[in-house]
Amino acid sequence: MGIYRSDQAQLTFAAEAVQGGDPEMIEGTLVGSGGAGALTADTSAGSRTISIDGNSNTFTIGDFIRIGTVDGTYASTVIEHEVRRIEAMAAAGGNSTNTFTLDRPTAFFHANNEEVKEVSALGNDDARHADNNKYITFIPGVYETVDTPDPEMSIEGRRFLSTTSKRNWAVAYPGQQTLTGSLSGITLLNGWPLRFPIGQVASLPSSVSGSATITINQSPDGARKGDTYMIVSTSHGLNDNDYIAIYDDGSLAATKVEVRRVVDIISTNTLKLNYPLQFDHIHGAGVREIAAGAYYTHTINETVDLDTVSWHVHMKESTENSALTTTETTLNTKNFDRRYIGGMIGSATISAEEGGMLGMSWDGVNFLNMVHNQANQSTVGTASGDDYDGASIEANMPRYGLMQQIDADDIGMPSHNGNTANTGVGYPTTAPYYFSEGTIKFFGTEFARIRSFSLSISNGEEPRYYMGKQGARARGPYEIKEGAREYSMSASVALPDANKQAGATIGGSGDALVSQDTATELFKQLLLEGDYGAGGGSEYRRGFTSTLKFERGNNDSITIDIPPEADGTVGSPTDGTDNTNQLNKQGIFINSAGHDISGENPFQVDLDMIFRSLRITIVDSVPVYP
Repeated sequence: MGIYRSDQAQLTFAAEAVQGGDPEMIEGTLVGSGGAGALTADTSAGSRTISIDGNSNTFTIGDFIRIGTVDGTYASTVIEHEVRRIEAMAAAGGNSTNTFTLDRPTAFFHANNEEVKEVSALGNDDARHADNNKYITFIPGVYETVDTPDPEMSIEGRRFLSTTSKRNWAVAYPGQQTLTGSLSGITLLNGWPLRFPIGQVASLPSSVSGSATITINQSPDGARKGDTYMIVSTSHGLNDNDYIAIYDDGSLAATKVEVRRVVDIISTNTLKLNYPLQFDHIHGAGVREIAAGAYYTHTINETVDLDTVSWHVHMKESTENSALTTTETTLNTKNFDRRYIGGMIGSATISAEEGGMLGMSWDGVNFLNMVHNQANQSTVGTASGDDYDGASIEANMPRYGLMQQIDADDIGMPSHNGNTANTGVGYPTTAPYYFSEGTIKFFGTEFARIRSFSLSISNGEEPRYYMGKQGARARGPYEIKEGAREYSMSASVALPDANKQAGATIGGSGDALVSQDTATELFKQLLLEGDYGAGGGSEYRRGFTSTLKFERGNNDSITIDIPPEADGTVGSPTDGTDNTNQLNKQGIFINSAGHDISGENPFQVDLDMIFRSLRITIVDSVPVYP
């Protein structure tokens, strides 16, 4: 008899195009004589309600529905499709009960007249599509434990005036729910998890080939964030399995450039991609084929609005008798799967210490909701339960949802292959980033020997609870909003040799010199408070720059620049190339640098610093970043 073991659990993640829209295309098994209809308007990704025509509407609260037309051949119809559950129904436009509240937001755009059909189980109408549309397959790195964000209930006893209470509460009512998790101790094998507490990633290939005139040919809106299909100009010359760079602004160096793999040429100029788009791309945006042997520069830049993530936790019991059947249409009930949606990485830490490896933690992640695959529970009625009274389903469990399990062969960057089963590229085979490969520089000069550092990011996120319908018994947040962003860094450094070194020039001609000449430089920086005196008639309080770099080999590194413009020099206050005394352009400031007599030799100083902005650049051979 098997048991559930922690070491046989698996966590994967993916970016969401909209908060709470977990990206996955599944078809389900159509219900004979079940509900059927069509959308009455364009429906954007992130929609919590849909409206359908009332011509053949036999849906019931609790039904699972497939939104999006499924073309069995994919020869002419290019449509994303997904499964959601009806949580409430209302009349609209003169028809009865044809506006549905969904259990979670939609992940894809759906056009007017796309079909909506009732499905009853996780299956597929066409066997080719059983496994090839899974996207929640990325792993954050090497990890050992997960604090899962299962709902935390606030059930409270309330006291009525009653002669029978005897000082005890009279009745218990459930209240607000929170879903908060964390993922600690990630050993980084690539840069996949780095962007989510910071912003967006632009991926630039080192070389391209083929036509320079391929463009996105979708009118009038172009390609949408979250799309997995893209229409390009007819004479594109692309083939299945080609990697392409998609970019706006007429330049591959644009901030909105991303890399995707072509998994199928649907028709003359319609491409199916291996992963949903991260950006909106205008009609006429450029597309270039990537040359063989290219490497990639992934630049993570700050954004105001953060992308959210879906987590999927997949567990098998220890004997692993929980695989799909040979036809891969029926899931064994021994699998224990949970999916958490709308996760915002509110706080994170990047750290390393001597003798160790570069690591990261997602310290605080708030989620909107969860769904799971536990359909049956002995104390809950089936179709006659209070939550889904009369529903044509065999379960009445809150938050039960239809979703694909993420198998071991799905792990990693989604590979896909046309319309056949997905096989992920697997776990990263790269080595970790070692502390011994890291350097830290102030003003472009390495003047301290760092023993450890910890860089903290806080987004001040706040879950918001609004009046409005959600899933049955779901009283979690309606949305999560970013607050003030704060960075801090602590480091333990051994002071360098007490030898004179050349100073660095601040600003242009006539500016003062930063003295980096002795092992007492950190002490001087503490006292200066980032104020380096007058230069060119102005007073400067600008802070200093820092660069942390971890190199694994040629064209294989992670670099953290503080501030983003740091390039090893100190810019003038007018050129905008580096930290200055101007508003929003300052660098790092030291809050404390205790030069304690602790018995450490060489002399060691523990630093606490704050700064306002950063940029992370990863160079590697991984083409697709989530």
